[in-house]
Amino acid sequence: MTAFLEKKGGLAVLIAAAGALMAFVSLTPAGSGGSLLLAFLFFVAVVEGCVAAAAAGATVNARWVGAVRKELLSVTPLLLLAAFLLLLLIPFVDSYPWAGKPGIWLRKDFFIGRNLAFLLLAYVTARRFAAAPADGEGTKSRAAWYLLVFVVSQTLTAFDLVMSLEYPWISALLGGYFFIESIYGGFAVSALLCLRRSGTPPPDSAHGSRSDLSDLSILMFGFSIMWAGLFFAQYLTIWYGNLPEEVGFLARRLSASPLRELCVAVLFLLFFIPFPALLSTRAKSNPYAVSAAALSILSGILLERYVFLAPVVRLSPGALAIDFACLLLLFLAVVYKGSRGASLDA
Repeated sequence: MTAFLEKKGGLAVLIAAAGALMAFVSLTPAGSGGSLLLAFLFFVAVVEGCVAAAAAGATVNARWVGAVRKELLSVTPLLLLAAFLLLLLIPFVDSYPWAGKPGIWLRKDFFIGRNLAFLLLAYVTARRFAAAPADGEGTKSRAAWYLLVFVVSQTLTAFDLVMSLEYPWISALLGGYFFIESIYGGFAVSALLCLRRSGTPPPDSAHGSRSDLSDLSILMFGFSIMWAGLFFAQYLTIWYGNLPEEVGFLARRLSASPLRELCVAVLFLLFFIPFPALLSTRAKSNPYAVSAAALSILSGILLERYVFLAPVVRLSPGALAIDFACLLLLFLAVVYKGSRGASLDA
């Protein structure tokens, strides 16, 4: 596989083949659009989050960005694949509860058009940011433009693709919840890449200056608290409002097994595991503690996307397995190519 990736055009062929396979699966009766939607939601959160983590680090001159910048930005071409996957979801849009009803915002062509436009805009701004030198003139402004597009793109993903499945349920917090969660995942991927690239931090880092891994651990620790705050704010708003359409969203997920247990698992994976795991200073430099926290965060995001969709969308295990295998393979392939480029530059 690595020899194939080293060939000129090898990565492009791999992306095209994976896209064609996913298109074929999505068009078969077994490959319902719900499975593709779940894979798309997790994939676009991680990919946009990786670039957002690099952009956020660049705007504040974070030291850790230098260690993993190329690997994080190597996922940029996958934003084009995300745009292609969104087009594959066009037939599935007819199954949304608002489909066929009069209106402007929830009209099929405008629905697909605005999400596609911001995915392409995310690709363009990410590419411009990736093309700029790490500490060159204009890098921070390009990073800021990407972050602006990223916020809108993730907000639209939350409002359009997820929240409107529960129409007429409305939550003004869900957009912010999604883009915070996406960049939380981006920092988790950054920590795993940092460990892969640098290995165990040198012993003297525990007694002197902070290592890159410690900086990323602090970010994950802080975002775990922010995530818990947003989660509680969302729950408190629904509890105080006590409106049937809002309470129904929670009741469908908490009234029966196994979704009730999965909801508890999401809370543990995104807060109760990373928060205590990274609480002490020593743990923030411990590769096992940091790896466990990062994998817990990514698993929590995936499981939460499943909990969002499972009560209202039909999911096919076979189609899900193929979609996730293709996307995982592509993600690892582009990161490998990015790390090879970084190694050659070093």
